[in-house]
Amino acid sequence: MKVNSIMSQRPIVELYTKRLPKVYLPQAAVIMGMRADGIKFKVDIGRVCYLERAMDSETRLSGKHYVPSCVNTNSLAPSRVEWLKNYLQVVFNKGWRDETLRTYLHSLRHFFQFCDFNGGSKPISLDGLVSEYQRYQIKLNQRGRVNGELSLKSSTIIERLNTARCFIQWALKLSNNEIIALIPKQRSRCSGNINESRAVSLTDGQIYLRACAIFFNQFADSILDNKYPIPINHPNDEREHLYWHSPFGTSLVSLPNCFNEKGEPLPYKKIKDFLAVNFKSKSQGISDFYDRTLGYNRNEWVNGKLTPQKVYAYNLSVFCFYQIYLAFTAANVQPTLDVKLSDIDLDKIGADAFAKKHKFRAGRAVKFEAPGHLKREITKFLKLRDWIEKFGLQGGGQEYLFVTVGENNTLKRFSRTYGVELTRKSILFKGITKISSMQIRQLASEFFIRKSQGKVSLVAKKLNNSITTTARSYTSIDIESQAQEMNRYHEELSSQVLYFNRTTHNPLPVAFANENEAERIATGSCTNIVGNPPTRAIGFNSKAPEPTCGTFESCLFCRYYAIHDDFEDIHKILSLREALNAASMIRNDPEHHEAVVKPAIFRIDEILDFVSNNNSGMRKVIRQVEDEIDKGNYNPHWGKQIEILIRRANTSKRGV
Repeated sequence: MKVNSIMSQRPIVELYTKRLPKVYLPQAAVIMGMRADGIKFKVDIGRVCYLERAMDSETRLSGKHYVPSCVNTNSLAPSRVEWLKNYLQVVFNKGWRDETLRTYLHSLRHFFQFCDFNGGSKPISLDGLVSEYQRYQIKLNQRGRVNGELSLKSSTIIERLNTARCFIQWALKLSNNEIIALIPKQRSRCSGNINESRAVSLTDGQIYLRACAIFFNQFADSILDNKYPIPINHPNDEREHLYWHSPFGTSLVSLPNCFNEKGEPLPYKKIKDFLAVNFKSKSQGISDFYDRTLGYNRNEWVNGKLTPQKVYAYNLSVFCFYQIYLAFTAANVQPTLDVKLSDIDLDKIGADAFAKKHKFRAGRAVKFEAPGHLKREITKFLKLRDWIEKFGLQGGGQEYLFVTVGENNTLKRFSRTYGVELTRKSILFKGITKISSMQIRQLASEFFIRKSQGKVSLVAKKLNNSITTTARSYTSIDIESQAQEMNRYHEELSSQVLYFNRTTHNPLPVAFANENEAERIATGSCTNIVGNPPTRAIGFNSKAPEPTCGTFESCLFCRYYAIHDDFEDIHKILSLREALNAASMIRNDPEHHEAVVKPAIFRIDEILDFVSNNNSGMRKVIRQVEDEIDKGNYNPHWGKQIEILIRRANTSKRGV
């Protein structure tokens, strides 16, 4: 009671996450920012500078319910003031998202609550901090081994420990070597291992995404076409003539022969027996359902009012399209939620990056690519966005692609956890394995891995991840599939020489061109200055492509073909490889791919290996060229070919 009697409010200074003033009192600091869903937050981090203060309360930490912490002003620790000032100086210059900073500040709050309460030593020195950290580590690991409300996931434990460790390093301005000597960095126990199996199968993912696509189209069409109740095709419900009518998505009803050709409900007397299939008996509930659902609710829907049913239907459409969008783009969640309407270029879907955002966790820009199939879905979704805008709802986030209707009919930015509550009781998803955003990316990457025949670098570019992260977290499949694929790989390897039309087991070399003895061509250089008939290079048998002047991809197999060890010629053959891939996807002709495309791509890879092995300096050149190709900067000759192919693909509605 004596301690509480000297507790009082302290002066506070609210600091916005985008700017840190040069002069301020760290002990008064309250950090303000914006969550991804548009709700403002405040974190009273300055309280940790006081050794005696009121116990932290969760309800005091959110925006509108925020109340500054009561402290004993005589317990201010000067060392902590200096620590917090140094720490905030670092984190404010990290370029983190508001939500990221908020997460770390709350983790830091947990650490100091442990240090100052529950028998903590209330550290004010480096030794005290390290000692409390070690005790904190033991406590968290114990919580990781129990079940119930006190249990913590391993990822949460790692996050809290590394946040406390970073605070100690930055607050006391320690070098990497100094902090490692005191506290080793915490790493996930499974970070270096490949998962032995997926949490969900590719089949589960396909079923889930197919359901999302079905529900998105059915609910969006009913909104745009002004139809109610909404006809539903549920993958796990064998009943016919199903309709959705509940504002909470908890029930489906079978309504056979209940509507005329215009979609209007027939008189009650004509359909009461059909309605009865949804009730245990022909009770008053049948007529109540008719009056309420097919009468009052339908009239409000058709008359254009924003009813609870429409709100749920719109929000479900947003959620389902969001899942489809993630599957098509394999994008990270937060950059996806950051996409604005102004970022979208519909003409580039299926041909190029149709949107770009910043991935704060990686500290770099990322691009969104998707096959042309997404264009139809996103066009419908944009019509849905126009529809909701017409109601003039207040709230933040109207500029973003993904927004939902929240309490009191206000528009809110879509939250990454929104779908959990939306689908938890929904009969629409009954019997369907629900897939998380992380699992969608894993399944998409597994699909890319199979389609690209195991090229992790290609999948890493698609996922906007590093090769290391992709290999560790996004390429693992079940052990049985790995064994089958490895067995198939060795079978293909044993027949590789014959398959690619060679007479030798050794890689076939390529001549290096001399500027005075070779002519530059679209695939490199040609040493046939005198005009001899083109013939196959030594090592290719009669099944190899026949070299023909003017058909430049066949030059790769010619005895007169040569290459300059410079940027220009490497740029040519890598651009040719992209053109071959594009042509193969458009033709969709397996025989042409096996006979022409696959041998040519194999030969290009062989040439690149030969060049890099004979000139180590060319490895850097090859990487530079690959970066240009990733940006879409092709050799002019092949760039025109690729442009024509893309235009043809868009015309024929095939994705490249």
